Amino acid sequence: MKNKKIYLTIVLIFLSVNAFCADFFWDFGTAFIGGKLGYDGSGGPVFEADIQVLDLRLETDIGFLFAFSPFNTWAVLNRPQEPYINLTTFANFTLGYDIFRFRKDFEIIPYISGYGVAIEGLKRFRVDIGVLFNMYADLIWPKEILAAAENYHLRGELFAGKLGIRLNQGQPQVYADLGVNLFGLGFVLFGK
Repeated sequence: MKNKKIYLTIVLIFLSVNAFCADFFWDFGTAFIGGKLGYDGSGGPVFEADIQVLDLRLETDIGFLFAFSPFNTWAVLNRPQEPYINLTTFANFTLGYDIFRFRKDFEIIPYISGYGVAIEGLKRFRVDIGVLFNMYADLIWPKEILAAAENYHLRGELFAGKLGIRLNQGQPQVYADLGVNLFGLGFVLFGK
């Protein structure tokens, strides 16, 4: 019953934001690789991967955005003994503000993201607070993707970066990640 209330709340937020001059965009997702430094006394950086699939995003005319993704997986790559080394979630929300909303080729977005409803247990969660940088490159996308961006509101960044503070199970960590759009990654790996 609690999950039904969460999903109903999501739908109501999407509908209410859409009623207030918001545009809907979507994207295949983003694969990030980066690292974090925790405050637990462990020495050196911890390398991580963070993959988010199918981003659904509402953007208002004044720059606020609300995003939802039905799947995110995060994992530590170089420390198998690290506690809480992975988290796979199905309720992933982001609230942010696009500072340069008038620009089409890049975004700088202060944001807060919450990741919950985890496979590893419903009490497991993650919260990220930081700045997101997205760069778009219309010159290298094939014409079909550009047409999809215009006609079907496909939003696919070429490169992305995140920098901020994370609360993973209540433990603070400083993180920095670089990412690439999943479609862009497939395009580079497999061509047209």
